[in-house]
Amino acid sequence: MTCDDIYKALAGFLACEQTEEGARIATHCLYPSFEAVRIFVAKVGDGYSVHDGSGAFNIAWLHARDEAMILNSLREACSRFHLTLLDKAIVAKVASIDWLTSAILSVANASSLAAHDAVAKIVAAAEEALIDQIEHDLARSFGPKSYEKNVDIRGMSGGIRHFDFVMARRSPVPLLINGVSPHRNSIAAKYVTFADTEADKGHKFAVHDRELHNDDVVLLQQVASVVPLRSLLVGAKRALSYGPTGPSS
Repeated sequence: MTCDDIYKALAGFLACEQTEEGARIATHCLYPSFEAVRIFVAKVGDGYSVHDGSGAFNIAWLHARDEAMILNSLREACSRFHLTLLDKAIVAKVASIDWLTSAILSVANASSLAAHDAVAKIVAAAEEALIDQIEHDLARSFGPKSYEKNVDIRGMSGGIRHFDFVMARRSPVPLLINGVSPHRNSIAAKYVTFADTEADKGHKFAVHDRELHNDDVVLLQQVASVVPLRSLLVGAKRALSYGPTGPSS
């Protein structure tokens, strides 16, 4: 690998495009979607205005339309980087070109942080609601003593893996259940948890109440049964009727 190769690979970050909002440049910071954070720079009087074009807000909005939660994450990021939230954009104003690089880096980092924080909160809220519904269905159909909630199990790697529910925990083949939402962080975390736990796929349920992307379904199916919430009770009854060697008589 030569420096010329590296310069070529990074050439996209040197591009600057004129837009109505100012000169737009891509940065090395990333949103949860792995898109580059793009920053806008406009001349204002003798100084400069630097903003993210509401990029953090728009990215978070794609994951869930919870404006209050998203704006709270933006405010926290602005406070951390000493920036301003103007409408839905993260903004920095500097008096001279000497501070322009610092302003661009601050806005890019704040925009990335805000988007990641908002999406993490959105994922957590969505999964919490899903977990509540799973518990409601299990308790109604099997009884409140039929499962254990928030169970930590030591994985084959030696790490501790968390499950939202475990049914028939003392049996040779307990049923391990985790709620999963259609977000990269949730998919990745649940994949690792299921993959690192001893049990056949039929006794590990990734339960969802929102449509998952096809590639995420294929990935999770390698280590667990992907079960829509509406099919949970039927699937659980079937799984619990099977022992280590097949259906119970």
